[in-house]
Amino acid sequence: MTTAIIYAHPYDKSFNHAILNTVLDSLRSQKQEYELLDLYADGFNPVYTKEELALFSQGQALDPLVQHYQEVMKKSSRLIFIYPIWWNDVPAIVKGFFDKVFLKEFAYRDKPSGLLEGLLPNLQEAIIFSTSAGPTWYERFIAGNASKKIVLSNTLKSVGVQKKKWFNVGRVNKISDPERQAALKKIAELV
Repeated sequence: MTTAIIYAHPYDKSFNHAILNTVLDSLRSQKQEYELLDLYADGFNPVYTKEELALFSQGQALDPLVQHYQEVMKKSSRLIFIYPIWWNDVPAIVKGFFDKVFLKEFAYRDKPSGLLEGLLPNLQEAIIFSTSAGPTWYERFIAGNASKKIVLSNTLKSVGVQKKKWFNVGRVNKISDPERQAALKKIAELV
């Protein structure tokens, strides 16, 4: 199975880009198959149109890029997300990825109880590598920890992902080069 990397940062000189390169190098050295979904470079539009929303409950999409992303989800066993935390949450483009790709009757269905049944059991694991301007403890204990509480424990769990990890590089604009290198080393180990 394939690892799908969902990358969401528009600037190629960011620390997120260094994380992406570390993840790619690690996967290559392990001879693992992967597919990179670079949301900004792909020109992904996270906003629903009226026509797309009309197809939501059928699990269908009009956008060929969304259809491609869904095919990648079907053949992947692991997801790796790389994104900055902006305003204590995922970037809007990542939220739009969930909204438009993880459609009802594609990624989940409603159970009679009102809960969701995941339809992507092939997605066995998800790892989030994020960066934040604030310290990680602030994201975890004060800001609500959206990456863990919403994305991992709810959104991804709802579509069938069981094994989940979150690793954040906090104070990303303030840490030293040795701290950055230590973070990249830890990321390579987690991949």
